[in-house]
Amino acid sequence: MVRNLTIGCLVGFFLLLSFPTFSTEGIRIPVTTDLQKDGRLSSQRQLPILLMISQDHCPFCDLMKQEVLHPMMLSGEYEEKVIMREILIDLGQDITNFEGQREDASHFAHGYDVHLSPTLLFLNGEGSEVRKRMIGINTVEMFSFYLDAAIDEALAELKPRETGKSVVQP
Repeated sequence: MVRNLTIGCLVGFFLLLSFPTFSTEGIRIPVTTDLQKDGRLSSQRQLPILLMISQDHCPFCDLMKQEVLHPMMLSGEYEEKVIMREILIDLGQDITNFEGQREDASHFAHGYDVHLSPTLLFLNGEGSEVRKRMIGINTVEMFSFYLDAAIDEALAELKPRETGKSVVQP
């Protein structure tokens, strides 16, 4: 009896080890250097830009990326809903803004009145905010819910409205 139980436990353990584990290790939000290019892509695809303003050594930024944004990217469910980008404001990174001008990433963020990280901006192709920004993260589970709703609202601002009328082609 004990022997059968031991064998059963060992078989179960090895079966458990054989299943692939869920990992976001290779997933990264693209760090943008050209928002004008990202803006053109946003306009062409009629998708909002989710721009994460973050810092390199920010534990809350890391939490948001690892627990929320990277799993979203890994799921593939957001590819047709949002363009995700990140800028780091503490590394002296230069970016091309939506007008095609080069500027320091922190200066760019201050232009949007962003002083805390992480901050998520929801922008259209011209760089205008289309939905209220999200600042910081506290409860991961609730944050994911609110972020989904924010993405849907931003997407609704950019996608043409469905009228429900059918168009008859000659």
